[in-house]
Amino acid sequence: MRNLVPVCLCLALAACGGDFSNDDLEFLNALPRREDLAVTVPGQGKSAGWSAPVSGKTALAAGRLGAPSGIVGDTDETGRRFNEVVDAMLTSLQAIHDAPPTQREPDKRVWGPYPDRRERRFEARFVMTREGERFDYELQYRRIGEGEEAWWSFITGSFQANGGIRKGAGSLILELRRGREKGFILGLDLLEREEIHYQTRTLPTRVELVFVSMQPLLLPSKYIYRQGEGGVAEMTFELQGTDFVAGGLPEDLALTTRWAPDGRGSGSLRILKGDIQGAQYTECWDNTGRVTFISRSWDFLNPTEGVRATCPDMTALDR
Repeated sequence: MRNLVPVCLCLALAACGGDFSNDDLEFLNALPRREDLAVTVPGQGKSAGWSAPVSGKTALAAGRLGAPSGIVGDTDETGRRFNEVVDAMLTSLQAIHDAPPTQREPDKRVWGPYPDRRERRFEARFVMTREGERFDYELQYRRIGEGEEAWWSFITGSFQANGGIRKGAGSLILELRRGREKGFILGLDLLEREEIHYQTRTLPTRVELVFVSMQPLLLPSKYIYRQGEGGVAEMTFELQGTDFVAGGLPEDLALTTRWAPDGRGSGSLRILKGDIQGAQYTECWDNTGRVTFISRSWDFLNPTEGVRATCPDMTALDR
């Protein structure tokens, strides 16, 4: 998830002039913002007493009562990378919030075209349409000097409003393969698309980050973040090739982590493939990130350690 493409629609703001109308603002409110999609990780905003566990694939095997939780470390790291992807995709939309449209129709707005400041060979425009409470939009590019038929879409998105400002369901898709084919971007050769799908209408809210790859096994393909009443949150993703237990095979894991605003949380790992396929490991931690409870489904002699009652109440996410 590193080496992201920070695509920017850099509008020539001095050329725009004018102000936003109330109807313009209705279009703008259909665009996602960082606060709608960003992950709040378990260690975020904690005091100096918070234990910053060493994350990484080997950390998951180190569950010990009283020790820093390896699951917290992996969730923190993944959540921050999740936010990096979201930020990179939303950067492309930020200039739209800063400049009025250059073309207005009753159910359509257009920004541009303007020269792209990063790729001087191209110019860009942003097109939004409205049908009832549904909005569709495209960030389009073409080479300087080409005609109307040459426009192609690098980012597409949609939003179905329901329940108030920026409340509803939407998606945002970055077409990396198309960008390479058009000569607009280089690198990220394994990725075809990055996708964000989200719903902000009801609790728990949900944001799903999807990577479509030509070789899916080389990258996790999906991350899901949910946030429920009271600020409780959940992250679900998969880790591949993890040395979770000693043996001849690496393990593929499905990890679901839940945490409260004060940092307490629980994590559950299910072994999808490896030496103990089908086994499940559960861990809880306190507000300093230290393990308070452990459960191992494969350990018949010592299946649990610690006090299960220390695990926080996460029923707000059971919907």
